[in-house]
Amino acid sequence: MDYEIAEKELAPQLALTHRTTVTMTTVGERIGAAFGVLMEHGGKTGARWAGPPFTIYPTVCDDEFEIVVCAPVEPGAEAGEGVRLEEIPGGRVATTIHVGLYRAVSQAYTALQKWMTDNGRRPAGPPREIYLNDPAEVPEAELLTEVDWPIA
Repeated sequence: MDYEIAEKELAPQLALTHRTTVTMTTVGERIGAAFGVLMEHGGKTGARWAGPPFTIYPTVCDDEFEIVVCAPVEPGAEAGEGVRLEEIPGGRVATTIHVGLYRAVSQAYTALQKWMTDNGRRPAGPPREIYLNDPAEVPEAELLTEVDWPIA
């Protein structure tokens, strides 16, 4: 897949977050479970959603690693058991859109790394995946995942 890569500025974003430890084998299942925790908590507390959900990954993914699953909210949302209310920092990112299976999104990361090398940029923080549509509503081949990687 050819990736169109651009630079953009992200604004800080208030989000309900749930942290979980994953492996490459369990990441999909754990993200789904974490979104369930966030949606249930937000529903119980009256949170107002403010954008598509996303996951923040560490810069290096070893055998086991922690991810932060995020659901953007408007001010007034509340933290709770296993759920934090955090302001996710903004900043300059290299960005691209991956179309298709989540398990193939690593291709977008490879393209972003090559773009950074070719354009004199370097990673400046953990990347995030923003899930632009719902896998329950579109075929896997039509899934849209925006990958944003902070750059310097």
